[in-house]
Amino acid sequence: MRGGVIAWLTATVLLAGAMAVRADQPTQLDAAGLRSEMRINRLLAAYIERNGMPDVAERSFLSDMPPWDDHQVTLFYLDRHQEISFARAYILGWPSIAIERSEHRLSDAQVAALAPLARSRGVVVRGGALARAEAAAERAEAAADRVEAAADQADRAATRAESIVSKMESQPARPAARRRPAKK
Repeated sequence: MRGGVIAWLTATVLLAGAMAVRADQPTQLDAAGLRSEMRINRLLAAYIERNGMPDVAERSFLSDMPPWDDHQVTLFYLDRHQEISFARAYILGWPSIAIERSEHRLSDAQVAALAPLARSRGVVVRGGALARAEAAAERAEAAADRVEAAADQADRAATRAESIVSKMESQPARPAARRRPAKK
């Protein structure tokens, strides 16, 4: 019995040690994991909306003291040689501030080391230059459609205002109502 307890305790300590080592290592995010992070970090979501999906994304543990959240998300755009990290900061106990924590240029060696990760993972959306350009063109077209709809609405409002003004000008002015003197 005593040997079983010691074996169980040893296995528990080894497992806890292995988990502690893994917590410090970055973990790759698939498309679903990245979308989940985008829901909680608005700045990250806005950046990806503007620049397209990254080639590789990873989540890493932050050992910083408060006010930082416990992790950051790093995006890698290989064709631009860019690495950019996002994190959240706590204010009054709530992670309400999203911050671009760092931005670095990747060397050719770093890009070469990350390239197999981008190619080997079928779940990551490859955001090459062509895909990002097409996404940007679609966003620009949608924005142009919204501007056109707003212009049409403004034109209709201007037409209504002109018709009201022309009606006011064509009607004869009414005499002002006479006031009766106040009775005492």
